[in-house]
Amino acid sequence: MIFLVGTRESNMKNGSILNEKCPNCGAQDDLYFSIYKRYTHITLFPLFPVGKSVYIKCSQCNKNFDYEDLSEIAQLQLRNEKLDNSLWMFSGSIIIALFLIFTIYSYFEKKDEAGILIKNPIQGDVYNLKLNNGYYSNMRIDKITTDSVYATLNDFDAYMPNEIDDLNKPENYSNRKVSYSRKDLIKLYQENQILKITQKNVNGFSN
Repeated sequence: MIFLVGTRESNMKNGSILNEKCPNCGAQDDLYFSIYKRYTHITLFPLFPVGKSVYIKCSQCNKNFDYEDLSEIAQLQLRNEKLDNSLWMFSGSIIIALFLIFTIYSYFEKKDEAGILIKNPIQGDVYNLKLNNGYYSNMRIDKITTDSVYATLNDFDAYMPNEIDDLNKPENYSNRKVSYSRKDLIKLYQENQILKITQKNVNGFSN
């Protein structure tokens, strides 16, 4: 997915300043104004406002001019104009913040779950591993005894941790056998070399 970052303007309010002298033609009449807010966005999601623009037009000569060209009284009136609620301009930032909170919460929830499962290995468990060479892979638990755990390593490695689950296919486990004491297995988990444990319950569904 391609993310496009940029800025846009949104019209927040239109109105008129009554009986104000035009800086261009000198007519004492109404001046029309439009107030826009600029905001930063990523693709279609607004992140936060970054500024405001005011466009002014004379009702007599139709000349456009800047906010700075107005009298101090007219400038004060525009500054005091109440704009519509622009909370939606932060919607993208709110979504990103909620996503980060959810991701962090899910990480620690799975970490707590893995901390329980590592102490109670079951035949068929699949452990997602961080290897010493910087790659990632799986191992499948084949046998558990009172003191030791026997497993088969996956024949393939992944470059990124989010790719590990894709390696977990029966045909990817052959004869790369390993064994650990229960104490060493817990140590691997504590050293963050075991990232995730997928355990099958008695009905064959994964947790």
